[in-house]
Amino acid sequence: MMTIRRSACRSLALATLCAVISYGCGGSGGSGSPPPPLPPPVTVDWDLVVETSNVVSPLSPALVGHYDLSGVSFDYENVPGLIANMSQAGFAAPGAAGADWRIGLGRWEISTEILGTLTDSTLCNNATAENLSSFATDLELLASRDWFTYTDGAPVGSADIVDSRYALGYARSVIDAAATFGATPYMSIDLMPRALSVNQSPNRLDCSTTFANSVSNNQPANPAVFAEAVAGLVQRVVEGTGAKTGTERPSAVQYWEVWNEPELDIFWEPTLGADPDSFFNMAVATLLELDAYRSTTVDANGQAIKIGLGSFVSANSAVATIQGFDPANIPIDFISFHGYNDDPLVIVDAIAQTATAVQNSANYQGVELVLAEWGPDLATRAGDQQYAATMDPALHATTVVALGASLGLARSHNAIFYDFFPVVALGLIDNGGTPRPLYRAYELMAKLTVGNAGRLEITGLADGRLDAGMGAVLAAQDAQSGTVRVLLVNRSASSRTTRIALGGAAATPTQLFVFDASSNPANSLPIVPTSNATFVLPPRSIAVAEF
Repeated sequence: MMTIRRSACRSLALATLCAVISYGCGGSGGSGSPPPPLPPPVTVDWDLVVETSNVVSPLSPALVGHYDLSGVSFDYENVPGLIANMSQAGFAAPGAAGADWRIGLGRWEISTEILGTLTDSTLCNNATAENLSSFATDLELLASRDWFTYTDGAPVGSADIVDSRYALGYARSVIDAAATFGATPYMSIDLMPRALSVNQSPNRLDCSTTFANSVSNNQPANPAVFAEAVAGLVQRVVEGTGAKTGTERPSAVQYWEVWNEPELDIFWEPTLGADPDSFFNMAVATLLELDAYRSTTVDANGQAIKIGLGSFVSANSAVATIQGFDPANIPIDFISFHGYNDDPLVIVDAIAQTATAVQNSANYQGVELVLAEWGPDLATRAGDQQYAATMDPALHATTVVALGASLGLARSHNAIFYDFFPVVALGLIDNGGTPRPLYRAYELMAKLTVGNAGRLEITGLADGRLDAGMGAVLAAQDAQSGTVRVLLVNRSASSRTTRIALGGAAATPTQLFVFDASSNPANSLPIVPTSNATFVLPPRSIAVAEF
């Protein structure tokens, strides 16, 4: 890549120099013969004009966040080098507010904490030394996960929502883990405590998902009481409890998301499709209660909370929710949904679909769009080590973020940032601690979100798409230093000659970072020397040009 670029520059410079010498010296014998023709002008594939005077919207570190609901169970903060590596990739910022870490209020895991048998005594052959549960029964697992404690099964009323009924140890541990990394906690209210569930007798039907037990994934016995319990929980977390020191100290958790994938029965019984009222009765009651809490508390942390729902499997559910809530103006600050597909444009189109619904609403035009969980197709890629070692995940992620930001995407949580088991193949960093190409992609994207960055308009490219989506561009300016950075993604099998104009004039990058298949992700990002406003992006590459 770099050799080709330098050779091209030398050839062009030599041809120009020869032309000048021939003209100035009059040619052979001083006869004044005309100079040879100049080389043809370089064809520019991507001629981009960045409007430095037009900041369209903020560009937050939350765009390069991650989702890992059970990470604290694997002591991520004690994995050698993980915090430092994730800091370089923009996720962590020890002592500051880094990108979002989407974490869970309860604790649910997939293919971890496996019990040896189902409720009907069917053997679970996927239980291994790595993923076998340390608990003997479903009831023990329930008790370890529940954030509101079970007593004798008596119905819970408002009078029972007291400090002694809350079990906040796990919630505080994941918040503390995020603080250790310097990530910003984004909390998913994702599990129904046994004491509040409509069903209190576990019936586990799945060997890989012990939380799918008809208790933790069920509707509340009383939506209004559940809503009060959630508001009480949020108050105790953000304002602190007891002496409000140590483990009881306040935690400024701002984003609170109501539930996760209610379209699937492993997360909600009955499913959203089978009985939408069971989910939305709970969700609306909870949102109203949380809104009432923040409107009446005098605590600054409480006043600052943001509320939303519902980490839907599909953007269609998010759109339907916006349209259904709009007439009643149910209080929400964000709408969240997921997207898993090998084609990044499918995910981008889902973002666009939700953005259109928000723009067309009467009451929700200011709500944030949150891609709360996303990546390539989970069914085929979760353990595909060969795919993970290629440029495909890196090109996928940068395309989604670059084009999503142009559509107004505010936050995104890619799944996942570290392969906690060797068989996992989704992380930026593998189980042995080695960065993958996806890691370098996030390092490049993170360069655009530093210093209170603002997204800049690109003339004629409001959606950021180049070559019908095979390319993508995102421009930002660091408000502190004034540095302009342009992220470029070339997914095609051909190189792309690129020129960037700032303020109406072609500009030469002060630094040009280019990452492609020839780059070793274990090494630092390659810096390509350039002394020209026109430069070449190799096939299937990602670049950041700094000015």
